[in-house]
Amino acid sequence: MKKINELIFAAALSLALFALASCATVAGSKVKVNAFDTLDSDALVYLSVPVGIHSELTNSLLKAMIGNDVSDKYIKNVTDSISRVYIGIGSSDDRNRLQVACDGSVSTASKLALATSDYFSKKIQNVNTAGIYPVYTEKQSGIQLCAPGSDLILISHDVTPLLTKYDREANSQIVSNIIEGSPENKNALDWKESETYKFVGDSSTNNVRLFMNKPLSFITNLLGTALSSSIFQLNYIEGEFAKLPSGKYSVDLNMEFNKDNLIPKAVAFLKVALLMTDSKVTASDNRHLSVTGIQVSLSQMQKMLGIN
Repeated sequence: MKKINELIFAAALSLALFALASCATVAGSKVKVNAFDTLDSDALVYLSVPVGIHSELTNSLLKAMIGNDVSDKYIKNVTDSISRVYIGIGSSDDRNRLQVACDGSVSTASKLALATSDYFSKKIQNVNTAGIYPVYTEKQSGIQLCAPGSDLILISHDVTPLLTKYDREANSQIVSNIIEGSPENKNALDWKESETYKFVGDSSTNNVRLFMNKPLSFITNLLGTALSSSIFQLNYIEGEFAKLPSGKYSVDLNMEFNKDNLIPKAVAFLKVALLMTDSKVTASDNRHLSVTGIQVSLSQMQKMLGIN
């Protein structure tokens, strides 16, 4: 029986590999790949920005990431094509790593902008799963852009990892995954079931969402005052930014501390730091506290997110 099962598995695997080989080139495919799924799962910072009501913030983000030499008109051609931007910044190995996935419908104007020789040089990129894609490299910054399908733009210093994940996600929808127990699949499933993935990857919200694994500098920028690293020993911060009619942003933060005895000191510190604001500081248990109702301007938001 064991031998028969091995033969059945081998036959099924061979069929799957044949199917993958037959449809591996998914560039321009109508298969829908979730933009957030193309980012790696080990970023230090994740950001999700709905473009519609946050177009000014989106424009400034993409301008800073692609390169200041690129014209505002070009940036607008890109943002007019997309509905949401997902950003992953840094990793344990490379704090400067940048990965951006723009979800939407890539317009003719955007495709023409990508093809312009004013800012970009073009090459054809092959990834491990045999996908073939045109990749455009910004001449000054070296940032690469690629539109592997009609609904996605990828931006990074090296788009190959994003394209590899795009290919794998697209092909996994075409062919059932036979080797469900592989470490790679288990890691992907664990990531998609994580709170980080659910929080940042939620495409139904109209608010900007932020998740930070190394958040101390962000909080310092938000409050405008240095924080004690002995008190603010944080595992992560989740942030949500709602745009107000005034054009300002209302910021709500949830913090998780890595020690039980830090919350009272952190609450006391934050209440003093935020004394002249309408914000509220609340401890929910011995490891978590929330700060709600902080109001910041667009320029303050840009500074917090590292946009010059």
